[in-house]
Amino acid sequence: MRSPATVLEQLPGFAGAQVLAQLSNGPTNASYEIGRDGERYVLRIDKPGAAAFGLDRTAELEVIEALAVAGLGEHPLYYDAESGICLRTYMPGRSWTPEDLRNPANLERLATLLSRVHRLPPAGRTFDPVSAAARYSERLGTAEAREIYRDIERVFPTLETARPALCHNDLVHTNILESDPLMLIDWEWAGAGDPYFDLAIVVQHHELGRDLGNHFLAAYLGKEPAPAEWERLERQCHFYKLILDLWKFL
Repeated sequence: MRSPATVLEQLPGFAGAQVLAQLSNGPTNASYEIGRDGERYVLRIDKPGAAAFGLDRTAELEVIEALAVAGLGEHPLYYDAESGICLRTYMPGRSWTPEDLRNPANLERLATLLSRVHRLPPAGRTFDPVSAAARYSERLGTAEAREIYRDIERVFPTLETARPALCHNDLVHTNILESDPLMLIDWEWAGAGDPYFDLAIVVQHHELGRDLGNHFLAAYLGKEPAPAEWERLERQCHFYKLILDLWKFL
């Protein structure tokens, strides 16, 4: 994998910029905090094989630009989809913790932000969770992974078909930034999808339970959920848990 110093040397105006800290080091990429002339930036570098996970950086850029136009994000300073390099301004704030998501007021704020995102015209590609699960299963190559994937194939057709919306599709707490205003970051899995899948990630990933989950759904809908709406969320939660069972082995 290319070093951040090497990449910075190739970016106009960033030769000699300082690598202040490593922010993340995941299966597909690593991110670094960069300093230059008293300003801070974030540099993301894809790892070899990132495309094998199904990432589409051209589609991600389309999403990022749509969010920027809507006032829900910023345009990147540099973005090369082919090489997997992204440079953006550092966003001040802190990532949420699981405990932040147990605060009903925070859930209301997140629900309001998500409803704004989901009202935007779909951008990027269509998110296909079953194809993503198939890739995970193939990479793992275990009998357990194949069994989980068969469950995913079985459950997916039972989910309600929804009008596609722009969805984040990876709403874990680390991708929610406490700032002014509240922001969502890391849109690499974003695209046209089912809004209830986004809601299910929040509820299931963080094990919010029935009371907090219902409070979150009510804040999102702007009314007390009907039984069918809660059941729809429950089915998506079950589906997401199966995908999470695969992802945690990668």
